[in-house]
Order: sequence, then structure tokens, then C-alpha cells
Amino acid sequence: MTENPALDQQMVARIQMGDKEALVELYRQYNAMVSQLVLGMGGSADDVDDVFQETLVALWENMRKQEFVLSSKLSTYLYSIAKNQCMRLLDKRKRIQNEDPLSHTRKAEVDSPDKRMDESLIRKALQHLGDLCRSILIMYYYDGFDMKNIAKAHHFTNANVAKSKKYQCLKQLEGMVKKQYNATDFLR
Repeated sequence: MTENPALDQQMVARIQMGDKEALVELYRQYNAMVSQLVLGMGGSADDVDDVFQETLVALWENMRKQEFVLSSKLSTYLYSIAKNQCMRLLDKRKRIQNEDPLSHTRKAEVDSPDKRMDESLIRKALQHLGDLCRSILIMYYYDGFDMKNIAKAHHFTNANVAKSKKYQCLKQLEGMVKKQYNATDFLR
């Protein structure tokens, strides 16, 4: 697979004009690369299709934005998206495997009563936060979203704003927990 910056820019232009055939070409050109990536990260053959489909959707949406500029090789950009999509899929699968189907709550990583108590108190305190803070903390700590996606979901200008807001929310949660509970509540 040879890389040519002019061909990469042509592909971007085609996608920006809405040429869906360009996606078919990208699929053919980069299917082996994405397959190797996903399988190398511990995904299955079925995961390859899911990851590549999500990758192409994200690539299409990003490139269709007026302000989009390809600042790397197309293969590098596609690989980066595919890697993030694969990590997201595998993280989601791991979280689902850690859920208790009867209670619909996440199992503690260590099956000790202390860990379950800590988490239940934190979840209770989370319910007393404002919607924005609760959403940000759940997205980050429980759903595994990165700051860029949290910024996008909450219409922040960038990931640094989201990171700052997450820090403020975490401090607010910490204050609530310290106010509502004492150390012995966590040591049962």
C-alpha cells in the first residue's frame, strides 16, 4: 500500500463532496490493516467488521466538517480512528462482563465488601450532583469516554475545557462525600 499525499487529498475532497464510493475504496485499501490491528488488540473477526464500520462512519463525519484538514497520512489518520474505536469496543465489552445481570450494577473489580460499599456510597453521592457534573463523571469513570468525546457531547470548546470541568466536578463530589460520610462508612 503506497502512500501519496496528493491521492490522500483527493480522497478527502471526494468524501467532502459526499462521494460514498470513496468509502468502498477505503474499505478495500485498508481492510487488512484494520483487521490486523483489531485482531492484534484481542478482538475477534466479527469485531473487525464492527470497528471498521464505526471507523469509516467517524472518518466520514470528521472529513465532512468544513474546518477539516488532513494533517497526516490518510492511513495514519484512519489507523488512529480504528485504534480508538477498537479500544472503545473492547472496554465496553469488559464493562458489560463486569456487570451483575440481576442487579444491573457494576461488580467491584475486587470482590470484597469494602469495595462494593465504597462504590455504592459514591454512586449515592453522584445522584446529588448537578446533571452536567454527574454526566461528565459517569462518562469518564464508568463509561470510559475520553476528554475529547466528553467535550463534544457537552458542547465544550475543547478537551481541556472538559478536563477542567471534570476536575471541578470531582472536587465537588469529593466535598459531598466528605460532608455526608465519615471514614468509618468506608471501612465496614
